[in-house]
Amino acid sequence: MPLDDEPREVNDETWTDCARWRDRWTEAVKLGSGGQGNAYRAHRASDGREACLKVIKAKNDAERRMRFFREAAAYDTVRTAGAPRLIESNAHLHGRAEVEPYIATEFIVGATLRKWRDERQSVDLGVAVQLTRSLLLTLRQCHARDVVHRDVKPDNIILADDDPARPMLLDFGLNFHRMPDIEFETVDGQEIGNRFLRLPELSAGSLLKQDPRSDLSFAAGIFFYVLTGRDPNILQDAEGRLPHQRSEALAILEPAVGARLPRLLPLFDHAFTPRIADRFTTADAMLARLDQVMEPRPLDSGTPEDDLNAIREVMDTEAMRRRSERENRLGDALKQIQRVHDDTTKLLGFPMHRRQGGFHVTGDSGRNTLGWVMPGSDDAVLSVKCEVREVGDELVIRLSGEPVFRTSTETPRYGDRFDEMVRKWLTARLLSAVTDPEAMPSESGLFGDRPPIGSLERARERARRERRHILAFVYDARQPKRGKLEYCLGNFLENRKTRETIDAAFVVALVELSQVVAVTDILNNRSMESARWVIFDPDLQAKQEAVIYANPQEGEKTAFDLAIRYGS
Repeated sequence: MPLDDEPREVNDETWTDCARWRDRWTEAVKLGSGGQGNAYRAHRASDGREACLKVIKAKNDAERRMRFFREAAAYDTVRTAGAPRLIESNAHLHGRAEVEPYIATEFIVGATLRKWRDERQSVDLGVAVQLTRSLLLTLRQCHARDVVHRDVKPDNIILADDDPARPMLLDFGLNFHRMPDIEFETVDGQEIGNRFLRLPELSAGSLLKQDPRSDLSFAAGIFFYVLTGRDPNILQDAEGRLPHQRSEALAILEPAVGARLPRLLPLFDHAFTPRIADRFTTADAMLARLDQVMEPRPLDSGTPEDDLNAIREVMDTEAMRRRSERENRLGDALKQIQRVHDDTTKLLGFPMHRRQGGFHVTGDSGRNTLGWVMPGSDDAVLSVKCEVREVGDELVIRLSGEPVFRTSTETPRYGDRFDEMVRKWLTARLLSAVTDPEAMPSESGLFGDRPPIGSLERARERARRERRHILAFVYDARQPKRGKLEYCLGNFLENRKTRETIDAAFVVALVELSQVVAVTDILNNRSMESARWVIFDPDLQAKQEAVIYANPQEGEKTAFDLAIRYGS
């Protein structure tokens, strides 16, 4: 079978006025059942020709009958080597109630891609590329004829004669094909597509259900599936990872692909990005990137400049450019907060020193810690954890966990309103810190969305009410920098997952050493040069204590272990 498009003649008998399939087809053996109809392996009585016969299920559903016609018309329109040809159909008579619509397409001998892949422990990269390339050529022909399949998955692909170089795309039942004879469109509130790879543009409420870029993401999903044996399922999981970024997938891809992995991952970056405007726009663009994956790049074959050009070619991708632009946006937002912080310091007209640390941009968020210290002192008067995160199409700025400002990711604006809102938040917290004797220490701002309780007694009341243990972070006010509290807490609590874990499992407190000494001797003879944490039960019985390790990974592990042991 040729991989490129081949012309096909239109059979005069393609569209028949026969009302019932049984009048023309015999020896039907049921193959399976889908959402739209039942499938049979059958032979035409007039000439014995074999076909895959699909018969509608919902005979009285006008929309299903019209969809059946759209499916038959898609087969007749596409006429590509990568899809079965239409032998005959009566679906054009969908408006006549007495007609039982059916579609007969050429019968393809071979296993589904799902069955073929299940029988193999692994698939060579070259085989996976060849299969995906053939699928993209088929989709290119579909899109050239204004047909969008919208249901590409392993169960809808048969490998002709079990040959992975000859994938045949089946089941156009969910396809979009603008036709003058069909007056309905997919309702915005309907969800279409499949569970193999759920795409946001095919979900209920989306207005982009007819976009051919969806098919290209499905094709990338097929490529991913052939290489890993795993369904991609969703573009982005709860931790923001794309299918190829998840640890279980990388564990398979790295040994399977080897040195070509740096060229493969940008392809998936591009195809799996949730925002459809950032994906491959045409099958040809994706084919070109797919071919780059297999280009020979022998080591030591050229000059350093040749190697640098090769590196640029691999790294200078649309996905990498988007990532760089996102990091620049997040970094600029943090710098804008820092600018207002510096301006506020100048407006004070008082020799209070500003403090900054932990400027860090990664993934979809950026973090920094800003604050003030009094002259001649290392103790912070106020520490503010600044976070900028991309949420949908907005940049959301949080100060100590509180949302303060949001702006468009496309055109961020940091004008007078931004300055006013950030400065108002900063001055209000600074005023409280210098005038309220019962104000929490400045490091309380490091806890994010839910500030800690500053009293063991109040923490006990809540712990009894909620039947939870207390996780108390304890500092000695007599120690320099309160036992390096800002440094320890800032690193321990850096990961959002750590903060969310302790918030979900415990009543969280931040208290001075004297409060702990008053109820337990667990910290007797313990050095407080570094701040510590203590677990209390709801009756303030101390259970466990340790130094607050200034390490994000250790913080996440400690929070998880404590939540398992003491969490409600």
